[in-house]
Amino acid sequence: MNWATINWATRILMMLGGAAMITSAPVSAQSQYQPIIAYDLTFFERAKVGPLEITPFGVVRDQRCADARFCYRPEDLRISVILHDQRIPREVVLTLGQATQVPGGVLVLRDPGTRPRSRGALALTEYALDIEFIPTPRRGRRL
Repeated sequence: MNWATINWATRILMMLGGAAMITSAPVSAQSQYQPIIAYDLTFFERAKVGPLEITPFGVVRDQRCADARFCYRPEDLRISVILHDQRIPREVVLTLGQATQVPGGVLVLRDPGTRPRSRGALALTEYALDIEFIPTPRRGRRL
């Protein structure tokens, strides 16, 4: 088939068909690596996030600014979660917006579900945590 002799409409259809084949082939492989988000988790609630089971259980540090105009320090929010991936549960500290390595991928605290206050601590019942699990692609066997 000579590319120069094919009209433009047929060329476009051929390119779209090729693009559809390219994008559709890896979709099933990519779907297993899509992020999984658990929304509105409360403290002391055991929840499944992807292949992991976690239980948020405490605030390590909440130094978010209630009013950014008067804040001269970096904002910081860290929570502790229990990771139930092995026989012995272990503690993992998640920092807002940062990836934390866990077995099979990373966990990211996306949203605490509450805004900071200028005075006073927040009750644990006010948090509604959004935690994301991003799987790490597995490497195939080499021959």
